[in-house]
Amino acid sequence: MNQSELRAEPRVPVSFTGTLTLGEKSAACLIQNMCSRGFLIKSSKELPVGQLVHLTCELYPQTRIECEVQVRHVNRDCLGAKVVAMSDEGRTICRRYLQEQVDARRAGAAPQPPARS
Repeated sequence: MNQSELRAEPRVPVSFTGTLTLGEKSAACLIQNMCSRGFLIKSSKELPVGQLVHLTCELYPQTRIECEVQVRHVNRDCLGAKVVAMSDEGRTICRRYLQEQVDARRAGAAPQPPARS
């Protein structure tokens, strides 16, 4: 059984920046795929498995989602992070964005990156 079959929700390929914050230190990151329950993140900041960090990213102009994520796995290229806390509004925004990406792929259109303000 492959990894995608084990997931309750498929991850959607994306490419946009975010910020990981741990205490007083922040680092830019690149989100490579996502679902409403987690993210695959490329970051220069080394984080141990189990670490809780704050993730902020902008999916729409001036519409940011913020959540607490827990590092679930780490390899040399990226880390997998599970959402452990997100507001209801953030979840709604995240699900809407994901559905738009899935719909664009089904229609054969190139998915749109998050808009930059």
